[in-house]
Amino acid sequence: MRFRGLLLKEFKETRLQGLIFAVVLLFFGSSSVLMQKYIAKFVPENLAEAFQPSLAAGLADFVGNSIQMGSIVAILITISAVAGERERGTLELLLVRPVGRIQIILSKFLIRVIYVMGGSFVAGLLAWYYAIYLFQPFPLGKIVLSSLAIGANVSFVVGLTMIFSSWVSSKITAAFWSGGVALALAILPTLKSPYDLISPFKYGGIARESLLGDLGLAGYVGDFSLVMAFTIFCVALACFIFKKTEKID
Repeated sequence: MRFRGLLLKEFKETRLQGLIFAVVLLFFGSSSVLMQKYIAKFVPENLAEAFQPSLAAGLADFVGNSIQMGSIVAILITISAVAGERERGTLELLLVRPVGRIQIILSKFLIRVIYVMGGSFVAGLLAWYYAIYLFQPFPLGKIVLSSLAIGANVSFVVGLTMIFSSWVSSKITAAFWSGGVALALAILPTLKSPYDLISPFKYGGIARESLLGDLGLAGYVGDFSLVMAFTIFCVALACFIFKKTEKID
C-alpha cells in the first residue's frame, strides 16, 4: 500500500467526521455574524441597547467560536486516529502491510488537516457573505488570512491529539489528555506568565488581529510560522511515540 493508498483509506473511513467538522464550524463560526445582526430582537427590550448589531463583534465571535468549537471537534475526530484502531483490533492489520509507521501517522494527520482547513475556509467565506450582505463591504483578503490562521490553530490541536492517540490504547484516555493539555496551553497566555512562550495559542491571536486589526505581513508570517512549528513538533513526536510503542514487524 502506497502513501496515496493510505490517504484514500483514511478519507473513506473519516469523511463523515470531516463533514461533521465543517457543519460545526458553519453553525458556530460563520453564524456568529448572522446572530450579531439579529440578536437584539431576541432579548428583552431593556437589554436591547447592549446588543446593538456590530460587524466587529460578529467577526470577533466568528474567530473565537471557530477556534473553540473547532478545537473540541478536532480532538473528537482525532482521538480515534490510532487509539481507535487499537480498540477495534485493526491496527495490527495495518502494521503488517508494507508501509512505514511515519506514513501511517502522516496520512491520518494530513486528512484531518484537510478537513480543518477546508472547513475553516468555507466558514470564513460564509461569514464574509453575511458581513457584506447584512452590514457593509469587507475585505475578502482579511477573511482569507484569518481563516488560514484559524485552520493553523486547530491543526495544532489535531497534532497534539495525535500524540496521545499514538500513545494510549483508549479513545477516552486520549481525549482526556489531549483536552487537558490543550486547555492548559490555552489558559497559559492569559496568566501573563513568562512560560506562555511555550503555548502556540499565544501566537494564535493573529486570527483576530489579521481580521480586525492592522497586523502587518511580517508579524502575521512570523506568528503563523511559530504555530506551524509547534504543530510539526507534535506530529514528529507522535511519529516517534508510535514507532516506539508499535514494534510489530
